[in-house]
This record gives sequence, C-alpha cells and structure tokens, in this order.
Amino acid sequence: MKVCSIGLRGMEGYRVQVEVKELPGMPSVVIVGLPDTSVKEAKERVVAALHAFGCDVMKQKLVIHLSPPERKKQSPMFDLAMAIGILKVKGKLEQPIPSHIAFLGSLSLDGAIQPVDGMLPAILAAKKLGFQQVYAPYDSTLPLHHLPHVHCVFVQTLDEVVQCLKGQQTISPTFHLPSVADVPQNNSRDFQHIIGHEHAKYALEVAAAGEHNVLMIGPPGCGKSLLAETFPTILPRLSHEAQLEVLSLYQLAGEPKNDSSPPFRHPHHSASSVALIGGGTQPKPGEVSLAHRGVLFLDEMAEFTKKTLDMLRQPLETGKVTISRVSSTVTYPAHFILLGAMNPCPCGYFGSKKRYCL
Repeated sequence: MKVCSIGLRGMEGYRVQVEVKELPGMPSVVIVGLPDTSVKEAKERVVAALHAFGCDVMKQKLVIHLSPPERKKQSPMFDLAMAIGILKVKGKLEQPIPSHIAFLGSLSLDGAIQPVDGMLPAILAAKKLGFQQVYAPYDSTLPLHHLPHVHCVFVQTLDEVVQCLKGQQTISPTFHLPSVADVPQNNSRDFQHIIGHEHAKYALEVAAAGEHNVLMIGPPGCGKSLLAETFPTILPRLSHEAQLEVLSLYQLAGEPKNDSSPPFRHPHHSASSVALIGGGTQPKPGEVSLAHRGVLFLDEMAEFTKKTLDMLRQPLETGKVTISRVSSTVTYPAHFILLGAMNPCPCGYFGSKKRYCL
C-alpha cells in the first residue's frame, strides 16, 4: 500500500511514497528509508494516535518504507501519511487512495493533526509536483487560500481524514482567512516623517529605485540607524509570488511574519556566521535568507569580522546562498538590499563640527 507525502530539502520539495506492509514476526513497527530521529519517533506517535482512533496495530510486524530511500527524511510531516497507510493495510479504510492526493502533518497522541515548520513550502511543492489535493492541518497563519490550483482540505483529527476519504464528511477546502496583503505593516516610523538629511534621503531613494547597496558613514547620533530602519517604508509591497516565497523562508526558520511589507533584518555585529548565512545540523535559513526581497542592515559594520563580511560575497553576487553539509547541500534564496552603517574613525567624530576627533 502506497500513500504520498512531501519531503523538503531547503525550499525544494520532492515526492515521498510511504509504503506499508504486514510481515510475520514479533509485533513491532519498523521505519526504513533513511529516517532521522524525528521520523523514527513517529512510530510511537502514530501507534498512539491509531489506538485513540480504535485501531490496534501491535498485533503483527509492520514495515514502513519511505521512498526514495537515498534521501534523508528529516521532518515529522509524514505522520499522517503513515497512519493512513496503516489504516489501509489493516482494512479500516476500504476506499482506494488516488496517487494525486498528498497527506501532510504531524500526529499527537490523541489523534489530532498538528502543523510543523515548512507546511507552506510543502504545499507549494505539492502544487509543482502535480498533486491535485492536499490534506493538511488547519493553521490560521498560513495564506493557503492564495493557492487556487491546489485543493487544500484542512483537517484537525485523524477521524476527520478517514471520514473525508470515505465520503461521509465534506470539509470546505478554504477558510475565510485574512489576506496577507490586508494586514497592516507594524511600523510606527515612516521615511517621509524624517526632517532634514535631504542628501542622505535622496541617496536612499535612488537605492530603493535601483536596488543598490548603501554604506552610510557618520558620527554617532547623526541618524544613520533611523534612516535605515525607515528605509523599508519606501520599498514597494511584495508581490503575491514574493509573499509566498518570503513566508516559506520564515516558516522554515520557525519565525512569524504576518504582513506583506519587505523583510528588515538587523543582526548584531557579534552574530555568528551560521546565524548570518544559515546552517546547523538540519540547515535552516540565516539572516541573509530571511532578508530575501527586503533589507539586511549591518549597523557598526566595521565591528563585523572579516570572515563574516566575506561570507556576504556569494549572496550579494548570486542572490542565493548554498549551505553544504555531509548529508546534503541546501540552497536558499538571498536577494536583498544591503545597508551598512559605520563611524568614520575609532572615536566616531572624524570631520565633525561639534567635537574634536581623538
């Protein structure tokens, strides 16, 4: 029995086939196909959820194979697909499951379906892979109603999924969620409210029009940070495609973003290279990717290490960043406007008319 789900490697999704088979042997559940720790732990969640549903699976040996076997599976997103496959093998679900349906979501011990990081990019990947229907947990933070070509069925429990597949219950494929574009930008400062700094404001307007990088040099307190923080307010709002791309990156990083304004990231000068570029055991987007389609502001730029600044060369030239690990290589988009601010000298007052340079 085969059930389909979606795996993610960075922003790219791929089809995962969940095969379930009963074999003679001691009662157990074995998961094969390069599962990581979170996927190996899924057997305990799935068994408990099926027990709450009324299906006892610990009477025979069950082998669950996640295909393709050469790719490491690193998300609890396959829980629902594994549970549906087991129900089909156990005869609790007699209806055939079409291959154009994908099942996404993690299971709790009582059978509730929970969202995980990366739900939005997984659904976007399902659309690209040709899936016509996606069963996914309901999450009010996802703009799933912006996907007209994917029939998303939002479910909250395993029982709801079974009833939908049997045709006993019909769940509306969309909810009346607020559009991301309708959410006001939470920014109390506006570029047009700044008085003075006419030359600097003109330079930033040119940078916004042409997506140029800018380095601002001046003494402390002259307004460099204020100009940088208000700079996103003169950038155009993100397009529909760009919104989905940015929201996908923030979901993969586990950070909230609920407006359509361009991202603004302001890392501290002590930030590590992993925090800036991205990485980790399971590579996640860094600050350069979270600033995609927006602004990356490096205050006190001279305080950043040479190694950290050198790492910005690739994303500035190519608009993307590649993170290489032993198990995989992940590429994230990183097309941003770089704003830098620094003092003209160690004391900060070189060329100032108010104080002497020490």
